[in-house]
Amino acid sequence: MKIASYTDAALTPSNRRAIARYRYRVFVGQLGWELPVPHDSDQDEFDNEHTRHLVAYDNGEVIGYARLLPTLQPYLLKTLFPELLNGLSAPEDEGVWELSRYAATDLRHSNASVEMSMPVGKALLLEAMKYVHARGAHTLVFCTTVAIERLSRRWGLDSQRLGPPRRSAAGLLVAAAFPCSDANMQVLCAATETQSAWLSPAAAGLAGGTASSSWPERPSC
Repeated sequence: MKIASYTDAALTPSNRRAIARYRYRVFVGQLGWELPVPHDSDQDEFDNEHTRHLVAYDNGEVIGYARLLPTLQPYLLKTLFPELLNGLSAPEDEGVWELSRYAATDLRHSNASVEMSMPVGKALLLEAMKYVHARGAHTLVFCTTVAIERLSRRWGLDSQRLGPPRRSAAGLLVAAAFPCSDANMQVLCAATETQSAWLSPAAAGLAGGTASSSWPERPSC
């Protein structure tokens, strides 16, 4: 498993198609979200020049994804789900980034389970925290299901709800925040240090990406 990092402009047409297809099949096909997107292609206004795409690959196939946006630019939670903040103002802070479209399902396996997805999910979240922390940020905010929030807590991560859960067509949703703390990164680092091959995009055949190994070193585990 390898993780590549892309700006939106660096995505090749084949990269973009693979990401859009993966997101559609996870969020529409598996989770039943009603998204105003074409069949088999999830792209929206938050895929733009401010976006950082993190993509997990195995043998060239997308098996996980996360999108990062700075909260000084329009982002999903503020624009589409402000009610999840329970009247609070949405963050607009250079120290806060948004995590969205976070997924870690290997669609090659029809019986892919949460357990199969955990190594990928933890590795992606660690890379997301590392990426924003290296740019001076201290917090990731996200809109997710209560089930995923509970899963992250079972992993041992510290998180904070930004408002009470609300029922939607996508399930019981909640806005929450992860501190990009040493403690949280150590939890994820310990879980992923033996599970990922931190290779260059060239070695992995990933055109246009930046390898996670070129980012600042991971916390010692």
